[in-house]
Amino acid sequence: MEELKRHGGVDRLRKALVWDDEEAVDIAASVIASCSGYTARGPGTRTQTFGEHSVAVHETDYVEGGLGWRVWASGVVMCRELIARHREIGLHGADVLEVGAGCGVVGFLAARLGARRVTFTDYLPGLLSNLDRSVELNAEACDGCELRVAHLEWLSAVPGLSEEAKRPVGGDGSCSGGDASAFASIAAARRLPDDETFPVILGSDVCYEDPLPEALAHTLSKRLATPGVAWLTLPVRDWPGESGEAVIDRLVNFATDLGMAATVEKAPDLEEDEYEGGTFVRHRGGMVHVWLRRE
Repeated sequence: MEELKRHGGVDRLRKALVWDDEEAVDIAASVIASCSGYTARGPGTRTQTFGEHSVAVHETDYVEGGLGWRVWASGVVMCRELIARHREIGLHGADVLEVGAGCGVVGFLAARLGARRVTFTDYLPGLLSNLDRSVELNAEACDGCELRVAHLEWLSAVPGLSEEAKRPVGGDGSCSGGDASAFASIAAARRLPDDETFPVILGSDVCYEDPLPEALAHTLSKRLATPGVAWLTLPVRDWPGESGEAVIDRLVNFATDLGMAATVEKAPDLEEDEYEGGTFVRHRGGMVHVWLRRE
């Protein structure tokens, strides 16, 4: 099983889940479940504690939420760092944008730590609905902070990129299908207004495939206020034919070309025992914080 996961076999098996061959789908689903550990569990509420704050989020499933269906290791690391560094980014009273929010754990902690408003954004309709559930879970605990959910497609920040790299309705390319017209209707109804900018932008594990380094940099450039800071916590994940370090460099180069000052620093990682049991995946290069600033 470990060898299968190491060579990317799980991602390949996920593609089989949309086949018409019922027997093949059953076999693929069984193998994925065996490889998944914690990730095999169904939708439900997960509560994690950071400092004195317990944050509950609703996790969905892979079919509904693509890669944003659950809390990932970089989100946990970012929350732990946010406890120690929220004053450094001027979080108290700030209007905060979380990009690629997934389940929204980072944004909900930001709300607990004094943000005035947190806007959670993602791409898939299923993730927006899931974030709505998490907003309901956190409304009372985040009293005094406005919580809202909006659709934000990064590819649209680069002219022509949406057409060149058109993504399936299913999200990240490993599952497809769905009602394209319903998707477009939801995206239009919940779209983040084009003219909104934010002094604080947060994101964790938001650079995982092409063309996201370019699209994310352009999105951050468009949405970051002056002055403003964008803080990303990213795994240094190797891609086919490209090292994780090179991927981070590409993101940073796109950002600096767009006029943002960039700093990359080594981030803490999870403890060894937190990687046991298939809950999270450890990457060779660990994790980094990417800071992008506009003065």
